[in-house]
Amino acid sequence: MVENHIMNIIQNEQVREQADLQELLKLRGCDVPQATLSRKLKKLNIAKVDGVYKIIDFSSFSLPVVLNMKASDSGLIILHTHPGNANSLAYFIDQKYVSYDLHDEQKSLILGTIAGDDTVMVIVKNKIALKEVIALFESLFPYLKMR
Repeated sequence: MVENHIMNIIQNEQVREQADLQELLKLRGCDVPQATLSRKLKKLNIAKVDGVYKIIDFSSFSLPVVLNMKASDSGLIILHTHPGNANSLAYFIDQKYVSYDLHDEQKSLILGTIAGDDTVMVIVKNKIALKEVIALFESLFPYLKMR
């Protein structure tokens, strides 16, 4: 029931913050905690694109342009994109390359992402996996060269 309200609101309103979505849900009689709302958005393939929550259809999803990529020796990769695109890029990486299954942890080279407005920090499992993840990103974004 809550999922239907979320989908309806996202399709018909320009929601910029989860708190705004919570308020719109309250007006419809649904009091949803922020953590629950976050999980429901992920389950419904809803992510922030250009500063507004949208339903992401991965079959027609085009990745944001990554302007540059930098890596640390410790296993962190920084991806820079245009303002407002970091959340959708991080969401894509999390959905496609991060495993939340405790039994599948060995297969996941990326532990997770943190997104700002135009920057995504990718946390790589270990130093050994760093080169493989860089190669993965270079294949996803062939116009990139490590700087």
